Amino acid sequence: MVTDTALDLLLTREAQDILNRHQLRARRPLSASVDASVDIQQRKLSIRFGPGVLPMQDDHSLEEMEQRIRNTLEARALQAGVGEVETEVLYEGKLYWEHFPRDPATSMRASHAQAGDSVLVSASHGLLRVHPGLEWEFQRPESNGLLEDLVTPAYAEELQALLQERGGLVVHQARRDSGAIHPESERPWRQMSARYHLKDLLPERTDIWNHFATSTATDREVFDDIRARPYYANHLGVGGLLSIHTNADVPGVARGARVYYHASKHRDRLLADLALCYMKEIITAQEGYADFPVPAASSAAGHGENSFASMPSVVVEVAFDTNLIDAQALQDPLFRAASMKGVEKGYRMFREGKGCVPLKADPIQGIQLPQGGSQQVDVVFKGYPQYPIELVTTNVGCPPGWACADGRVRIETPDAKPSKITLRCDSAGSAPVLWDTQVVDADGVKSAPVRHWVQCIRGSRDSVVSPGVEIDLGAATAG
Repeated sequence: MVTDTALDLLLTREAQDILNRHQLRARRPLSASVDASVDIQQRKLSIRFGPGVLPMQDDHSLEEMEQRIRNTLEARALQAGVGEVETEVLYEGKLYWEHFPRDPATSMRASHAQAGDSVLVSASHGLLRVHPGLEWEFQRPESNGLLEDLVTPAYAEELQALLQERGGLVVHQARRDSGAIHPESERPWRQMSARYHLKDLLPERTDIWNHFATSTATDREVFDDIRARPYYANHLGVGGLLSIHTNADVPGVARGARVYYHASKHRDRLLADLALCYMKEIITAQEGYADFPVPAASSAAGHGENSFASMPSVVVEVAFDTNLIDAQALQDPLFRAASMKGVEKGYRMFREGKGCVPLKADPIQGIQLPQGGSQQVDVVFKGYPQYPIELVTTNVGCPPGWACADGRVRIETPDAKPSKITLRCDSAGSAPVLWDTQVVDADGVKSAPVRHWVQCIRGSRDSVVSPGVEIDLGAATAG
């Protein structure tokens, strides 16, 4: 184990500061402690809480605090040159959920068999009441001009449309996207938390939206709101739960997407990894976002939205609203569409039993052609592009005095694989012509260019043009 004492001291101090602020808000004594360390060689961050932190019941009261600590410490480790780290959070030596074992028979399970062709999309947070004064408040603070509670519904709507159009799924929403007025708060329904949407939708199911009715905590409706989402998913019997959030750290330096699965549901890790894989593929293909940070692997955590869901579920933290660059991205419709296309594709690949296969074209063998000759060439590629796709061939080496025309072939459906381009030589001379060919899909994802060549040779035309789509790719005419 390789550690840095100064770095570990810094991480422990920052973690303790965040824990102390949480304890003050919760009106608890400041005697609880936390320490942190990084194994630099293994790139593993350990966060260890001592006694006095755990609540009496699993009420989700530590989720925001834990998330702030891990995000802040991960950002500090990255700044220190450690790189991306795997984080483990322990409470008195155990994972959080190990302190609250649940009997599946007594947990609120799906009311009927899960429907693989349906999914619940959950936009984060929203308005609810703070007890005992019953003031209406949003659950997250404003950061860089953004309020997470009001940003994520647009992302959820984008994701819903994609899941319906591309996956043919029945999509349910945990919150209500309506400008109509919620009578109790006199605020638009789209601002309300899931708790109040479900209270209105299922008034008799207080077990779903009023689980913590006997709690005396001032923020007990926050706990209700978290629990209501997976309980509603279980009630519907959907095949998946996709929760959309924005992220936060204390120093405002952390950037990029994160996807979390519950530490007790290891199968969900595949879904989380696939969501990240395709978010990275599609986001970084967009102009201005080539360097947007997306980690290679998802993270285990203890989110209640995942914990109490009886189906595959993930929490998608799209970007950090506490970081100015990320906050600007969160307001960009291009970024919103790209990130949600990635989540949809990850979920679709998960359902279809496919893996993380970024778009990549195979090598293309060079050919020789006589004057006037042409030949079809297969463009074989790996990955799952969004159709229609284009095969784009660009000249990168045209002999002096020749005219070399670039070309495109549009392919509407995957039935045409392997896809073909037609290369042609109209020159009377002899010379090699160099080309780059790449696959470009409907989401803007591009395979890396594949370099190949056509050797034009003197002689009469003695080849027959193969049937199929012909493009003037190698129309090299002597000048």
